[in-house]
Amino acid sequence: MASLTSDEKDSQRPDKAPPYPPSWIDRVTNWIEHRSWPSWSFYLAIGAGLLIIQALVVWIEGALPFPNIDLAQAYLAGVTAFMLALINYLDKRAGLALATMRQVLKASGREYNHLAYKLTTLPVRPTLLASVLALIFVFLTEAISKPYQLDALKPFPLSANSLRFVYLICWWIFGAFLYHTIHQLRAINLIYSRYTQVDLLRVKPLYAFSKIAALTAGSLAMIVYGWWLANPWIDRRDPLVLIPMIVLILAAIATFVWPQHGIHSLQVAEKERLLDEANQRLESMISELHQQVDERKLASMTDLNMAMSCLEIELNTLRKTPTWPWEPEVIQVLITALALPLGLWLLQLMLERIISP
Repeated sequence: MASLTSDEKDSQRPDKAPPYPPSWIDRVTNWIEHRSWPSWSFYLAIGAGLLIIQALVVWIEGALPFPNIDLAQAYLAGVTAFMLALINYLDKRAGLALATMRQVLKASGREYNHLAYKLTTLPVRPTLLASVLALIFVFLTEAISKPYQLDALKPFPLSANSLRFVYLICWWIFGAFLYHTIHQLRAINLIYSRYTQVDLLRVKPLYAFSKIAALTAGSLAMIVYGWWLANPWIDRRDPLVLIPMIVLILAAIATFVWPQHGIHSLQVAEKERLLDEANQRLESMISELHQQVDERKLASMTDLNMAMSCLEIELNTLRKTPTWPWEPEVIQVLITALALPLGLWLLQLMLERIISP
């Protein structure tokens, strides 16, 4: 049996002290992950529990007749559990993607462990601050204007308060999800730009994080679209509603492109270097060809012709080599996730303008 190198032994040995303690959301997902029941059942129970609590309140108070359920309440309960599950899933996929890239990483065992921890774990204070800022945003928008029309629930204070309670929980977790997106994609960008060895003929490992970035971007867009469509009582003409929605959609697009820009720059530089070397060799072969023709030494023309043909093949191959680390089908799925709901929303607005007097 082959013995392990020191770096391999180091990569298998966990650090005694992690770079920073895990955040509250990591503690929650880790606790769920280590239960005997499947983790998805806990997230399903969280969503169902939040929905049942709201439904019981509105039924008992008479805000809705049994067994009707408000779409906004169902969405809030579902998206709250979805964001928790998504963070856990993205962390798992990120760890697997990093392991896939291990063969092209310029990282020692200790550096690899540090990158894996940073990629899958949030720090305590920034995560808490992100959630607090999300709630501050809610309170500020409500103080400045009334973007959310809840007049129908004024006669039912318990129903209104239960909806608001889940609404605030949703924003609390959404703040953590936004920070998780920024933190994890910054880590991916760091891995790509500082620790990755670029080989244009071995690009498959470089695709490891593209699906994670696409899933994050698509999920962020779907959360925004879902909130927009599930809450018809939102004042969609209010800038306090419209502007954040547009900003989040643009952020979803940037979420996919930004973390991979570093490796794209390295791939472009490597491609230009290889093209320059091949062009220099081709230029040298052309000079030698001219010399052979001038000296009437035509016996070696066959070898020169073969060499120049090989260089042409190399140049064509290099020119066609992609420099963005994602597969074409990933782009297609992402465009569908971003464009289809947006198209449906625009169609809905057009129909509202046509039908309404």
